[in-house]
This record gives sequence, structure tokens and C-alpha cells, in this order.
Amino acid sequence: MTGTLSLLLAILQLLTPAEIDPLDRQAGDFLDADLSGYLQTAEEAYGEGNYAVAVRYYLAALSKNIDDEISIYNVACCYALMGDAELAALYLQRAVIAGYRDMDFMRGDPDFDGIRDDPYFSGALEHIAEAVGEAPEYTGDWFLVVGEAAFPCLVRLPEGYDPYYEYPLVVGLHGYGDSPGNFIQLWERFYQPDFIYACPRAPYPFMENNLTGYSWFVPYDDSLDIEAMDRLSSDYVVSVVNDLKDRYSVSDVFLFGFSQGCALTWMTGMYHPEEFRGLVGFAGRLDTTFVDMSEVGDLSGLDAFVANGTMDGSVDVETGMEAVEILEGLGVETVFRTWEGVHTVSRPVLLEAQEWMETIRGRI
Repeated sequence: MTGTLSLLLAILQLLTPAEIDPLDRQAGDFLDADLSGYLQTAEEAYGEGNYAVAVRYYLAALSKNIDDEISIYNVACCYALMGDAELAALYLQRAVIAGYRDMDFMRGDPDFDGIRDDPYFSGALEHIAEAVGEAPEYTGDWFLVVGEAAFPCLVRLPEGYDPYYEYPLVVGLHGYGDSPGNFIQLWERFYQPDFIYACPRAPYPFMENNLTGYSWFVPYDDSLDIEAMDRLSSDYVVSVVNDLKDRYSVSDVFLFGFSQGCALTWMTGMYHPEEFRGLVGFAGRLDTTFVDMSEVGDLSGLDAFVANGTMDGSVDVETGMEAVEILEGLGVETVFRTWEGVHTVSRPVLLEAQEWMETIRGRI
């Protein structure tokens, strides 16, 4: 156990308000603990069957977010897989108190199979069912109304920006749950960028772990026309490009996306190839089931840079290669790069993409 983690757990387990000295300058040092990687470590340990380690890191992460019902639920699963029915039941109840409500999933979750017949656990599960109650049947049909809305967009301009000079425009589409405030920071990882870099915000907000994240697509619902809804996101990206062209002197336009933003990059480029000089996609997938292929024509003249990490547990290299195959089949001239890493934007490959964009511009 790391020193930071053991100190944090010791403070959380032992201190009561009466024991805290408000004049002690170190009384709040636990607030400085960096827990950003703890959930990832917990999930990796969970997946690898190291349940005790997973519980340790889940609890450390929960110390700064006691309302994360998914992580509390996963702790219950870990205890179940360790054969501890009482602790599994305790944390399952705590997950419900924090907001977890999916009774059908609880009843069918294979993680609980080993303790499902334990009287303590089965009793707790029935108590939870009674407390939560059956969800009321909803009468009526949902549909989504399309309307106009305004969303923020962050922009970085190259050093020595001259409003009378035409610059390339790179529009960055952040990943699921991210924001322009984070994605704009990639500006610092480019090498002396001589282009305008803009990061619009995805249109659909959601709450996760008490934080607001943003999604480019609406949650999947088989009652909705998903192709039409996703097409709205592509059209929104084009409206961002047009707005930026009105504000700045723009030459070539490149669309650059990561993860979910990468999926939207491919989709938008397929629907609107005339808007872009090239497409850059990191760690994303191209799923043609969400694209109206009858509206996609020959994409000859469009270029794409596809990049995937070899250790990416979310979008593997094979998925990137599938995107290459689809794009090339539509006439796109494609470059494919990999790096030894996980689900992120590799700086060395990002610099390769920057050089690639400069090469593409030089071909004109």
C-alpha cells in the first residue's frame, strides 16, 4: 500500500470531528491526496480477479466521492467474489442508499452467484427490493424535439496571430464525459502550432460521480431514430466550422477527435467531406450501423490519420484497422499509426499527426 493511500485511509478511519485539531496546519493534508488514478487501478484489479486490491483502491477513491454508487456496487461485487456474503450485502445496501436502483441487474449479476443462496445476502436483497419498490409504469411515448441551442467553444490562436492572414483550422472533438476545458490543453503538446485550434462542447450533459460530463450522442434507445440523432451532432460540428470561418480567416479545415469525438470525426467527415481537408482520429471506432450509408458517397480527395494504442482496453488496434479498411473502401487516403500505450492521446503520435497535416496542406 502506498504511503499516501495508507495515510488517507488511516485518517478517514480513525479521525472523528472531536479528534481534529483545527489549529493543526496538517489537519487537512488528506485533501491533497491525488486519487485520480485510483478508480482505474481498482477497475483493472477487479477485472484481473485481484478483489482485495480492487476494494482497497475503490474505498480510497470513494473517500472523496461517497455518492459514487457504481464504485460502491463494485465493492459489493468484489466481496461477493471473495465469498463474504455479509460485506457484499452491506455494500450493496450502501450502493442503493447512494442511488443505485437497477434491481434486475442486481438479481442477475453473476458476481453474486456464489453467495446468492446465502440467507444473509438473499435476505438483504429482498429488503432492498422492498425498500426500492417497483418502478411505476410510465404511460406515454417519448420523442425528442429538435431545436436550436448555443454551446460554448474554446479557441487558441497561434503566436503572433495576424487577423489578415489565413490560418488552417483544427477543430478538436473531446471524448465522452470530457469538456473543451480539458481538450484545449492539447494545444501545449503540439510543436509551435501555426493553426487555429478550436474545441466545441458536446451538446448532451450528464452526471457521473457528482461531476458533469458531456456526450456527442444521446444515450442509445431503440425507440429513437439513432441515425437521425447522430446526424444532428455531425451537422452541429459543421455549424461550428462555419461559425469559426465567419470569425477568423481560415484556409484548410481539419477535424480532430479522440474516443467518442473520434467516432464523430469519422461520421462527420463521411457526411460532409467537402468541409474538410483531412480527418484525424485517436482511439476511436467507426461503426457504420450508426451511419446512413445511403447518404455517403465517394470520399476520394479526403485524407485521414488513424491512431490507436496497443494497450487500449476500450478501443483496440484491430478496431482502428477496421476504421482504416472502411475509410479506404470509400476512397479516403489513410495513414495508420500505433503507439505502446492506453486510451489517451500519445504526444509523439500527436506530433506525427501535426506533421501529417502540414504535409497534406503542402500537397495542394
